Amino acid sequence: MLNVYERRLILSYLSNLASRLSHHRPEARALAECVAERGDQLTVADCSSRRIEKTLFAYSHGELSADRWQQLRDILKEQQAAARRVRADRTALRIRRLGREMQLSRTDVAILELLLRYHTRPAIESIVDDVFRDSHRRIARFFRVGCRALPDLLGLSVGSFSARFATPAPLVGSGLVSIDDDGEIKLIDRLKRLVHTPGNAGVDVCSLLFDMGPPGELEWPDFDHVAEGRDHVENLVKGALQARETGVNVLIYGSPGTGKTQFCRTLASRLKVKLYSVGEADDWGNEPNRFERLQELRLAQRLLAGGHDSILLFDEMEDLLQGPASGSMPFWGRFNRGPLRAGGSKVFMNRLLERNAVPTLWTTNSARQTCPTMLRRMMFALELRQPPPQVRARVWARQLGSHGIEASSEETNSLAREYDVSPGVAAGATAAARLVDGGDIATVRRGVRSLSRLLSGETHPQEDPSKFDPALMSAKFDLVVLADRLAKRGAKRVSLCLHGPSGTGKSAYVRYLGERMGLEVVQKRASDLMSMWVGGTEQQIAAAFAAARDAQQFLVFDEADSLLADRRLAQRSWEVSQVNEMLTWMESHPLPFACTTNFNERLDPATLRRFDFKIVLDYLKPRQATAAFRTFFGLTPPPGITSLSNLTPGDFAVVRRQAEVLGKLEDPEALAGMLRGECEAKPNCPGAVGF
Repeated sequence: MLNVYERRLILSYLSNLASRLSHHRPEARALAECVAERGDQLTVADCSSRRIEKTLFAYSHGELSADRWQQLRDILKEQQAAARRVRADRTALRIRRLGREMQLSRTDVAILELLLRYHTRPAIESIVDDVFRDSHRRIARFFRVGCRALPDLLGLSVGSFSARFATPAPLVGSGLVSIDDDGEIKLIDRLKRLVHTPGNAGVDVCSLLFDMGPPGELEWPDFDHVAEGRDHVENLVKGALQARETGVNVLIYGSPGTGKTQFCRTLASRLKVKLYSVGEADDWGNEPNRFERLQELRLAQRLLAGGHDSILLFDEMEDLLQGPASGSMPFWGRFNRGPLRAGGSKVFMNRLLERNAVPTLWTTNSARQTCPTMLRRMMFALELRQPPPQVRARVWARQLGSHGIEASSEETNSLAREYDVSPGVAAGATAAARLVDGGDIATVRRGVRSLSRLLSGETHPQEDPSKFDPALMSAKFDLVVLADRLAKRGAKRVSLCLHGPSGTGKSAYVRYLGERMGLEVVQKRASDLMSMWVGGTEQQIAAAFAAARDAQQFLVFDEADSLLADRRLAQRSWEVSQVNEMLTWMESHPLPFACTTNFNERLDPATLRRFDFKIVLDYLKPRQATAAFRTFFGLTPPPGITSLSNLTPGDFAVVRRQAEVLGKLEDPEALAGMLRGECEAKPNCPGAVGF
């Protein structure tokens, strides 16, 4: 059913069309029959539908005479004049407000209204289609540039109408409509919200057309691990808004779940501005294609231009800016015209980025697959990595608390230490745990373990460095004094090589150092860095050093003899190049890093000068073995324990696990026997005295 304002529109369209047709045209007869059948839907004044029927009855089944055609024209003009005082409905007011916001002409607004009504109001669509049903100009759902249907309905000349669809014209340049290769005029689906969204006519057009992002679940300190870049992005966007600068694009990239979208939302909250998400779904809630996302971006840029309280978020930018190396679909969408044709135009995209009227945040999981020419148009690129344990502990505590899952601070810290997972994984694991009988910390741990295994592979939980006892390490100088001195220096460059027998505590001491220095320790094994591709290992090594530098982390290479093997014994060129890469980065790395190895003799001689401290860890001395027995078992050691000359802290940890299985934790003699067995199982055992 048409409302009064829509009747006014139809009367205007039909009157305009009738004034341009002679009575012998097929469209004239179709129009006359349409009016005869729908007279009750088209009257707004005293002239009733009965009068229309009487006027048209005489020729409804015969030829349309010139007189009768003129009478019909007069009736339509009379009704059109009577309808001029009808007030605009909600949709019309919204369209006009959109026109003012985007500085559209009255002609553009009229074109938009006709297109929008036709595509959203079946009654109007039916009337228009009926009029042109026998015409070679049949509309059949799509209007075309060059067809007289639209100009005739709107009372425009074909030339002035076509000019409104030239590429620089506002209708096309703003993304409101697009023209395909066949000249079909397509309206952006997002505009249908002006018709279907409930509320009064005064609702903000931007709020109607675009989805405002919810507040971020993370807090500003949750990004302390990228504080320098984080604060730079804040100042950059703030300055752009104040100066209304154009061409401001910021790239936020990182692996899935590191909080890219959450960062953008948190930034908007901190700046007290509105964050609009662009192109996340089409009008029906389905996945939009690349072309639809581009249209929405252009529309948002045009609509929000000139303001200082809004920024845009374009999530998953690879949909739009992916380069040819990605092996994905063609650069542009399936049906485009001009600069948007299949194959795409990088020049067009470059200009779009350079002329952005609203600061835009772009997120991606694969920045290096994006076309380099697009990346150069970014003013800043912020990489989000996995947060350090102290930040993860904060996120875990908040997530557990929000879902009503009880956990002690020790349990929360344990989750943060054991699982190097992103805030997104923590949120998913806690939400899932709540659905399982209300959830508990064990359920959370089970869930995050499964996701961590999938995302990062099997990793063993790191020991709590606060429980490490440096007194149980045997070295030529005091390791506690070294830790104290390094802790006072903070995150300044220092390099260490720790070598010695397995189990002497090399990796544990590095984690202890990192805790004392306030740095997250990132351990890399050869398996993490070795690549099957030529040059791949070198890239992985460089990436590890760069990531540790940017995130202010303590980088550790376990079993470093695999990466720093003596080049004189190399048989392949890549064995030399990977050592060269390691040595180059070790020379210039500005932060603490360490290497551990059980085979110091295998290291390349050039490595020696790269280490400030070369620490040799040896077997426990008798007094240390006695102390370790008390520490691990809480018992007085038997006298013979001091005669074992090749004990390590690792041996005590192994024997404790054995004793737990065998039920021997309270038997000092049995424990001593198991320790002796560990010593005798080692190669080149020097032999034990006593027992």
